[in-house]
Amino acid sequence: MIKSKVTALDHKEIKNKGIQMKKILLLSLATFFLAGSLFAETTKTIIIENFLEETVYYLYLSPVDEREWGEDRLGDDLFDMGSTIEIEITYDESQPIYDLMAEDEMEQSYRIEEINLNETNFISISPESFLPFGGRNPVVREMTFSNETGEDIYYLYVSSRDSMYWGEDLLGDEVLENGATISITIPIDEDYPDNDILAEGETGSSYELMDFNMLEEDFFSITSDDLSQSGDDYSDYDDYDYDDYDNSNGNDEYLQGYKDGFTDAWKEAYSQGFQAAMEQN
Repeated sequence: MIKSKVTALDHKEIKNKGIQMKKILLLSLATFFLAGSLFAETTKTIIIENFLEETVYYLYLSPVDEREWGEDRLGDDLFDMGSTIEIEITYDESQPIYDLMAEDEMEQSYRIEEINLNETNFISISPESFLPFGGRNPVVREMTFSNETGEDIYYLYVSSRDSMYWGEDLLGDEVLENGATISITIPIDEDYPDNDILAEGETGSSYELMDFNMLEEDFFSITSDDLSQSGDDYSDYDDYDYDDYDNSNGNDEYLQGYKDGFTDAWKEAYSQGFQAAMEQN
């Protein structure tokens, strides 16, 4: 607490100041209660339907003017296709416009914008809500990446700040050698241009560059300062822990099928986003 020192105030001045402070306090209280009555918060239950052909793993509901999506509304639960869930939400009635985003098990995104919570209590997530790579208002941008990490980079990802997933490796069969640069054409969502970058080196090290507006920047230098610490918890991992693992149930085939399905889904999203961007130019 900051205290002010009274040095040259007589009794009359102090009394006058006390009266003024009392008036200000009463006015502030009146303003507070008036504002509370004008901008009251309300709590309501929203019913959400999964009308997709995929299970939803992540679900977000956020005010339209918020930069971040906030917490996953599903927590540890899954939102099965064809089912409905109820979500209790507290919001300001004077600011009822919200956006919804869902992500399925194939890492595909679905977004419903400008939902007026004052006027509805039911939201249906359908295939029409599908969000292609690059968003619904994509802008084709050529991005240049410089490798200053001290090792070759084998994998490179660019992902929207809105997404929980990194998506497809942008290098493909190429390797970004140490000291080299590479330029890649990427569709960027004009409405949500903030993206994160992940690079993985030949030693398995990860490098992260977070929260860049890719409509304003097009050159990114990846250095050793960007080394991620997220993998430190696994530094004592023993590669031989699973030598006796029973694979008689054909898990390799299952994982390969999942990988193939994810690759196909991502390619479809990328192609739709890229095509939409080219049509606008």
